[in-house]
Amino acid sequence: MAKKTAKDDELVEITLFRDGEKYKDDVYVCVNGEGCLIRRGEPVRVRRCVAEVLENSTRQDARAEAMMAGRAAD
Repeated sequence: MAKKTAKDDELVEITLFRDGEKYKDDVYVCVNGEGCLIRRGEPVRVRRCVAEVLENSTRQDARAEAMMAGRAAD
């Protein structure tokens, strides 16, 4: 388990992509039992650890998509 630091609680501004179709709903994020609902398409300030969870999720989605595209090309 990662050790919590003061840096994790710093507020950072993020804006989640919104397109009105697939990416239209708000996003619920839970870190260590504390959850928050983040509105898409609006700049919001969240704790750094929440922003990192979202960044990791985006990175993981991109890697999965790349892997599926590679398999389809075989």
